[in-house]
Amino acid sequence: MTLSWHEVVPNVFQFGDSCNVYGIAGPEGSLIVNAGTGLWLQHLQDLPKPPVALCLTHYFRDHAAGALAAAQAGIPVYVPVGEKAILADPVQHFRERETYIIYDNLWDLFAPIEGVPITGVLHDYEQLQLAELDLEILPLPGVTLTQIGIAIELPLPDGKLKEGKLKVVCCGEAIHSPGKLARVAPLQYNYNDLSGAVNVVSSARRLRDYKPDILLPSLGQPILQDTDLALAQLEESMRFLVAGRGGMTQQLNKLGPDPLEKVTEHVWRTTQSQSVNWFLISESGKALAIDYGYDVNNIVSTNYPRPANRRPLLHSLPALRERFGIEHIDVVLVSHFHDDHVCGIPLLQRLFGTECWAAENFADLLMEPQAHCFPCNWPMPIQVQRRLPLDQTFTWEEYTFCLHPMSGHTRFASLIGFEADGKRFAHTGDQYFFAHGWGQEPLLPFDQNPRVQNHVYRNGALLDGYAQSGQWLLNWHPDIVLQGHQQPFFTDGHFFEQIKEWTREYQETHQRAMLLGAEDTHFNLDSWGGWIWPYRTYTPVPKPISVRVTVRNPYPHQADLLVKLVGPTGWQGTTATLSAAPRAEVATSLEITPNGPCRRQPFAVELVANGQPFGQVAEALLTVGGEMF
Repeated sequence: MTLSWHEVVPNVFQFGDSCNVYGIAGPEGSLIVNAGTGLWLQHLQDLPKPPVALCLTHYFRDHAAGALAAAQAGIPVYVPVGEKAILADPVQHFRERETYIIYDNLWDLFAPIEGVPITGVLHDYEQLQLAELDLEILPLPGVTLTQIGIAIELPLPDGKLKEGKLKVVCCGEAIHSPGKLARVAPLQYNYNDLSGAVNVVSSARRLRDYKPDILLPSLGQPILQDTDLALAQLEESMRFLVAGRGGMTQQLNKLGPDPLEKVTEHVWRTTQSQSVNWFLISESGKALAIDYGYDVNNIVSTNYPRPANRRPLLHSLPALRERFGIEHIDVVLVSHFHDDHVCGIPLLQRLFGTECWAAENFADLLMEPQAHCFPCNWPMPIQVQRRLPLDQTFTWEEYTFCLHPMSGHTRFASLIGFEADGKRFAHTGDQYFFAHGWGQEPLLPFDQNPRVQNHVYRNGALLDGYAQSGQWLLNWHPDIVLQGHQQPFFTDGHFFEQIKEWTREYQETHQRAMLLGAEDTHFNLDSWGGWIWPYRTYTPVPKPISVRVTVRNPYPHQADLLVKLVGPTGWQGTTATLSAAPRAEVATSLEITPNGPCRRQPFAVELVANGQPFGQVAEALLTVGGEMF
């Protein structure tokens, strides 16, 4: 690397900073890729055109530290959408990051130390123009889970290449040189794994599919020929690297197109998504998906709670295209709101205009994720085009559906019933699982397959949850049960006996373990006293904040519930008295007034029922001032 710009190919310039900084000359100016230390800013006179935008491939300090100086110099900065938070507010990132007992070794401590003013974000698969250059954003997870590549087609005056276009990819650290990376330590996401190597191979294959003429790595020299061979050699190097680590070669062997598995003529399942997603194919050649989650074999990210580290990518579309000639998914019908079932829906909506249909009892949770704090909450709002009432029929193409409420695994879910190919189907979300039948493991006969309890209390588990879903299953009596993580259940008499036992066992074990008697004082099985909507609120200046408060009557008889919003010293909250039926949930609007700026300050709702205090039963968070929540 040299401390000056030099031309790699016509209109592509390289500067040797702490990483390679590339300047691509377009009709409107130069696009800069990666920022290094910012030393390149002192040599802009050597570029044929002034910079009009800076794009980062990933957040590592040796790639991103100079972005602040670039922004201060008036250059708009664009970053991967999954890295906006860590680049814009690294101080908050370091506040949140555990630095004592570390068992996940993601290199997120290698983030910049100062925040960067961000002009825009770069979405996976997005096609856009900067500097009047046509760009495509390629997801290239590897050294970071959220790394991107920037693909550019450059015109060539001599027209020697096909169509006169030079396909160039600024690929970050996806490759250093043929068969090599600059560093493998960032691939050890956890304590002693090398999960990142799986992502490196996945990204190499994605690059090979793109068929670039030139690869511009951020560490290493430009690869100007035989790019496919260089990437193939990289895959072999990764296989050699992980050969001594249990299960890793098997993970690499599973990479590839997502094959679909036939259930009946018009019902198919995915086999390589983190939750099983099901496809219903219409006679007119359209596809309805039940849920659309992570492509787990092509992105190793589902072990980490930070939203940015959970990255949905497209899956199943090549198989739909090859098998049925279907180019996109028409509708996603959602079983419940958890991220592993819905994270890919915004991607489908942005790229293809896919519609999302969801039951009325959890549609708001999809549309307003910032407003609640129930588990497994995907943070990106999902537009729900059709809110479906429960226990009423609706149609898609030639198929008729009916939804029924369900609680147990989560109360924010619905059972889905429909008929296809002469069979009666039920989709039960994540409510019912057996000990055997995960992945490609055979599903044992139901009378030999132990039940797996999958209720999650914080999801809103209610004592009658399995009685509710069990009775519906017994009444609907499906031939085939679909769910979120196992093979389809082809039902028989033993299956329905298991459903009856599930209901009995669920109620009996909990009634023995906690106070849930008819005359006891309790907040049901999940022990929620209530919740506040929205859970997260931001306001630039102090002012009264209105929220909706839901509380439960803990008594088996009518009660008067006194509810009050309380904050830290100096805050003022309003009060209301509500009349509630036995065990009922009631709601009202209240206000809280902060007395100054704060960052994610909790406030709470205090509950008194018939004169008996129950304390602060629910909280929410408020930010006043600053630029973001």
